[in-house]
Amino acid sequence: MRQETLEQILKVIELAAQRYRIGSGIDRPYQYGVKRVAEEYGIAYQTVGDACRRRLGLDDVAQFKIMLKTCLEGDPIQLRDLLLRKNSHYHDKINAFFIRFKNDGNAQKIKEENPDTFISYNVQLRKNDSDVLRALAQILNGEPEKIFVDVAMEAIKDRMRKVVSQL
Repeated sequence: MRQETLEQILKVIELAAQRYRIGSGIDRPYQYGVKRVAEEYGIAYQTVGDACRRRLGLDDVAQFKIMLKTCLEGDPIQLRDLLLRKNSHYHDKINAFFIRFKNDGNAQKIKEENPDTFISYNVQLRKNDSDVLRALAQILNGEPEKIFVDVAMEAIKDRMRKVVSQL
């Protein structure tokens, strides 16, 4: 699962928590979360809904809603464990999200002291460079997107140090 897909699912959970009250239905809070995430990312409602179902290996959205409701009522283990099983690279992010997730009887907004803000960049690689990236990902048993981000960030930070030292 791509990092952006995981972020969308976590955001659906966060937004649904803002609208959910224990004992009430889960449909409206879920729909609110999916709609807002779709608007925020500029993608179709169905794409976000698909992330909450198919990308998690679920047969239908009702399975996700049941886990979401259980999570919002104070037991996030099943939903957290599903996300951990479906993601090989983002366990720290998932665990941090659910550690911050608190419920005192009413679902609450997740409080982030230092929230990560992500900006998307679209890049094009030459075919040969893309082949090298995919080969590296295969060797490292990782996702090309994650490896690209890690390598790019190292290079950007190194370049920044050089530029700053020349000032």
